[in-house]
Amino acid sequence: HVAAPKQGAGTLRPHPGSSQSLQLPSKDLEAEDDSTKLERPAKEHQELGGEAALSFVLLPAAPALWKLEGKRVLLFRPGSTLEPRSYDLHGGAMEVSPTGGPFTVVDRLLPMMRHAVLQAQSLCIWLHGRRGSGKSRLMWGSLQDTRLEHPGVAQVLADGLFHTLKELELLPIREGDDKVLVTLQFLKFGVETELCGDCLVGPDFDPHLKPREALLGNGFFMDGAPEREVRQLSELQLALQRGVDRLRQVGTFQSGTCRKEDAMAHGLCTFRIRRRVGSEVHTSTIHLLDLVGAQMSADAKTKKRTSQEDRTLKAMLRVVDALAEDPEYKFRDGHTAPRHIPHRDSKVTRLLRPCLGGSGRSVLLSFAEGHDAILAELELATRHEGMTSDGVQSCIFDRESKMKEIEDEVAALCRKLGIVQPQDMQLTMDASNEEVRLAELLQLRRRVLNFEDWRQIRQGGLSFHKKRNEGDKQTAAG
Repeated sequence: HVAAPKQGAGTLRPHPGSSQSLQLPSKDLEAEDDSTKLERPAKEHQELGGEAALSFVLLPAAPALWKLEGKRVLLFRPGSTLEPRSYDLHGGAMEVSPTGGPFTVVDRLLPMMRHAVLQAQSLCIWLHGRRGSGKSRLMWGSLQDTRLEHPGVAQVLADGLFHTLKELELLPIREGDDKVLVTLQFLKFGVETELCGDCLVGPDFDPHLKPREALLGNGFFMDGAPEREVRQLSELQLALQRGVDRLRQVGTFQSGTCRKEDAMAHGLCTFRIRRRVGSEVHTSTIHLLDLVGAQMSADAKTKKRTSQEDRTLKAMLRVVDALAEDPEYKFRDGHTAPRHIPHRDSKVTRLLRPCLGGSGRSVLLSFAEGHDAILAELELATRHEGMTSDGVQSCIFDRESKMKEIEDEVAALCRKLGIVQPQDMQLTMDASNEEVRLAELLQLRRRVLNFEDWRQIRQGGLSFHKKRNEGDKQTAAG
């Protein structure tokens, strides 16, 4: 388990007058009966509000600039007698303190992570703010002489993840276990190039890593970046530390005959927990996204300050804005059409599509300092909580029932068309609708057989070890 850090940089504590944060249960889990274990997730979900999007704004200690009344934030303009701006947030606001650790913030995030694991849901926690605001230190922790001095949100959530697995009586995880599969994926995305790199392999970017649409409409995945299986908390913490080290290093990539660099990169860490419950597979996904943030640079000739191009950051904000608008776009002539959501504008928004307007939950941690920055972050937090979604739903896949449903429909179509060997059927230009549907079902059957195959996932993890060893040799040779 991660020990509580000493007083240091990056503490976040609730502002006086805010509601009490939720805590992980401290009582003996083995003493509870089954009915209590089943009732607690529903109770926690009710306490969390059940919203698909929550925003937490992290503000500096400035009593003359802002004030908190419950979960309502009042923002004052310095030197003005006008009424303060008022913002109502389901998440609320917290005061940033220069001492301590991230445990107050994690007290609010741990119940959400725990509920996502128990109910097989998707959860995305993403950080937004200017560079130098302490986002990365809060997310990944702080280092002292290459050692983790203060754990961050990622390390504490990893500890809470294995605490939840212990509650579900899924520990210890043995090699080839068919009850639970826990995997880790750590990716980086260049700010200027948007190229993707596997931080568990090395710091460099790989142009061959591209997002592909998953089978059976399960969002997107990064093709070429396998998931690494982890069976112990210590193994997960070591892999996290390795990924953070590679994320902070300058990434290079091959462009033609030249080797170029992209110094800054966004970090996306994904925990995925698959559990077998009878014939069903319950999949929980936890995304941790650290956006680098905006940075201003001065032009030597014009003396003007311009913002660095960041397609990933802009795409995230466009998706939030589109989801916060009316889902029906109204034209001048009166007719309406579904509003376009630009999920495909960047690789990150594709991977996070289930949590941005889908069936998952999105949590925003927003950092701000100064009146104008606080105003912008409060506006973003309000729009984020106003996003429309499909409602928080469980990700459950039942292969047996799905295969039975497909086989029944295939048999019915074969009887109707008089086909004995449907796998030998070939479509022609004048094929009927029934023949086209039969071909689609045969293709879907092959997809279902290969979908969520744990053996293939573990084989991908073995290839990961080979790629990592090759990356270490190239780094040593360089």
